[in-house]
Amino acid sequence: MADQTFYYEYPDGSIAERVTTAADPEHPEGVTLLTAAEYATKKAAIEAALAQQQADVEAAQTAQKKNAYDALIAAGIPEEAARTLSGYRPEPTGGA
Repeated sequence: MADQTFYYEYPDGSIAERVTTAADPEHPEGVTLLTAAEYATKKAAIEAALAQQQADVEAAQTAQKKNAYDALIAAGIPEEAARTLSGYRPEPTGGA
């Protein structure tokens, strides 16, 4: 028998794709069957949310490093040491 693909959404909002050759497969309890288009839309939304979450985490980490860097500079620590201690890497300013 040819492969059949089923798309599921679980009660917790997670999604899954299942490929089977079974003639009459048993579906997991509590799932909602999705069309391929619905699955693709939900998958794209989940991926976008994860990417945004990662960007938010990275922005928070950068802000934390900059705050530490600024505090070290204000305390009179040399710039190179402040960069090393804080992990912050200021963007180079213009000029050549």
